[in-house]
Amino acid sequence: DLTSRIAEEELADSDKRFLNRIVQIIEENMDNTELDAAFLEEKLLVSKMQLYRKLKALSDMAPSEFIRHIRLQRAGVLLVSTQLTVSEIFYKTGFNNKSYFFKEFRKRYQCSPKEYRDQHRIHA
Repeated sequence: DLTSRIAEEELADSDKRFLNRIVQIIEENMDNTELDAAFLEEKLLVSKMQLYRKLKALSDMAPSEFIRHIRLQRAGVLLVSTQLTVSEIFYKTGFNNKSYFFKEFRKRYQCSPKEYRDQHRIHA
């Protein structure tokens, strides 16, 4: 998970705080389909270029990629840890287009959400 990776990275404390703050903002606004780079800029009080440069340097992702990364990570957690339907999960994680969600999910995890759930669920 990204938050624990951030803690382990050899980053300056200010950079860790910056990344953790971005993750926190994304997680608090996960279901907001309007959550985008401009939203982060406003919350962090930074310019578009500052956000892009700093996030790219720290994560090798543009702000939109980073947001999608966190959303897909959360979708994976929800698939394994809840009984929510795939539709409920993609809305909860801020995706408003099912085919886009499926395409991006498959790109990230090399399987469909249902396959991911079946592979990772702990059977009690």
